[in-house]
Amino acid sequence: MKNTMKKQIITLVMLMGIAIGSQAQSRLEPISLQDLDMKKSDVWSFTRWYSEEASQQMIKFPTPMEDFPSALYVYRGKKQIKRLQVKWCVANEYTKSNKPKLKLDSLEIKTDKETALAFAELIGHAVGTSMYNDTRWGFDGTNYYFRDYSRVATIWSPDRGSNCRRLTDVLEKAMTAVRNQNGEELKALLPEVKSLTTVFENLYPKDIDREWEKNDSILPPKTKL
Repeated sequence: MKNTMKKQIITLVMLMGIAIGSQAQSRLEPISLQDLDMKKSDVWSFTRWYSEEASQQMIKFPTPMEDFPSALYVYRGKKQIKRLQVKWCVANEYTKSNKPKLKLDSLEIKTDKETALAFAELIGHAVGTSMYNDTRWGFDGTNYYFRDYSRVATIWSPDRGSNCRRLTDVLEKAMTAVRNQNGEELKALLPEVKSLTTVFENLYPKDIDREWEKNDSILPPKTKL
């Protein structure tokens, strides 16, 4: 009888932990540029991947033992060619200590306004609804950074099934489509992109002023007090 009750308690605690973790990962966590070391310029620094020309971007920092960093950029400015770009690290030569010298390589794909806007809105609303929570960090896994104009948010190795995992999954698929130079593969992601955008939009406070939607901006104003 005691063993059965003990198992039930353990199961309940585990389910509560899963539920809390999943809920916490319904949003990204905001981070300021001041919190990031913008002085470094190596491939493991935010600065090396930061782009002022792109309106939105996602940077992926896996652990050094697993892979090299990579990033996705969305260009949708009024005077810009609508496109998505991917950058990644390549080892072009080795030093005397047998350590690879890394450089950045890139590919981009031109797209229509609707596609560029869809990805821009997804990242914009994901960053716009970010909130401070109990951040999980570890020595393995992947750190993701998302930038929407001047705002930055982050997540570490999101759990499967969470909003943030859906976000990283669909954007990594977009990166693959760009590297494959496959526009149809990119467009096939739009239903999931738009569905997930709605999920993040629903995380805004109900009393928020929606007048910002009329402007050519993804960023909402601050919530009214």
